[in-house]
Amino acid sequence: MKGTSSWASIVLAAGMGTRMKSEVPKVMHHLLGRPIIAYVLDLLKNLDMAIRVVVIGHGGGLVRDYLAGQGVELVMQEQQLGTAHAVLCAERALKEFCGRVLIICGDTPLLREGTLASFMRAHERSGRSLSILTACLKDPGGYGRILRSGGEIQAIVEERDASEAERSITEVNTGIYAVDSGFLFNALDGIGCENAQGEYYLTDIVGIAVSRGISVGGISLAAEDEIWGVNSRLDLARAEDVMLDRIRRAWMEVGVTFELYRSVYIEPGVILSRDVTIGPHVVLKGRTKIGEGARLGAFSYLEGVEIPPGSQVPPFSKLVK
Repeated sequence: MKGTSSWASIVLAAGMGTRMKSEVPKVMHHLLGRPIIAYVLDLLKNLDMAIRVVVIGHGGGLVRDYLAGQGVELVMQEQQLGTAHAVLCAERALKEFCGRVLIICGDTPLLREGTLASFMRAHERSGRSLSILTACLKDPGGYGRILRSGGEIQAIVEERDASEAERSITEVNTGIYAVDSGFLFNALDGIGCENAQGEYYLTDIVGIAVSRGISVGGISLAAEDEIWGVNSRLDLARAEDVMLDRIRRAWMEVGVTFELYRSVYIEPGVILSRDVTIGPHVVLKGRTKIGEGARLGAFSYLEGVEIPPGSQVPPFSKLVK
């Protein structure tokens, strides 16, 4: 399958998400009214991709049903044997593709499209076969550390396999890679599972590249809150806080006033207008649209409705389409 773009993407969405304590696949848990994976796929819609591949596994039927008709190639990882194995499962879908491959995790809904686009451009300009999106964190706990020598990346070590000295490193792997397809699938054949988890780590392609004399680029563009993965209910709540703050700030730039700013719940599909005032503890869901100059009273609940310009919605109102 060939496209006009020199890029393809692989979204890793096969993980069980053990810490979610749920039978629902991790990427299908909802964040502001939408599955987590929806935000990741949105990132790719405006980027020029010849092929978009999603690797599914645990609860794959639910993910498959949701993604039906969305223009993605679905591949199944029958056994969760690690990230390298997950990417290898996508090889058949990309067998006729020759170009650059963007690999991204399906549980990172806070990543910004601009960051991803800048990363892809930087990789193109570098002329390298492999680039990694990195970030420097105040608390790098839980992330794979970037090992450098003379400024050049030599390897990525997972925290559970890292020494005490390596754990003090603050530059981390975000799990997002840009890699030439030819090198990628050739390198995957050389990855073993001699580690604490007994899994095939995608991070090991860095060591393989270095052993072959191939330079590996580390591009530090991501802000700390962009790379947070959702692995638990606490992570989901933290992602909700970040996303709500972004949405409310964006609407204030348009000219919306929020009373008791942090108490307002607003989903991404909601449309507001200039000079709208939203009272404390208001909930706005679905494709609600609020006309210019309208005022929403405290504790109002609106879902999928349209409010005309200049309207006054009394406190404690419930309006549902």
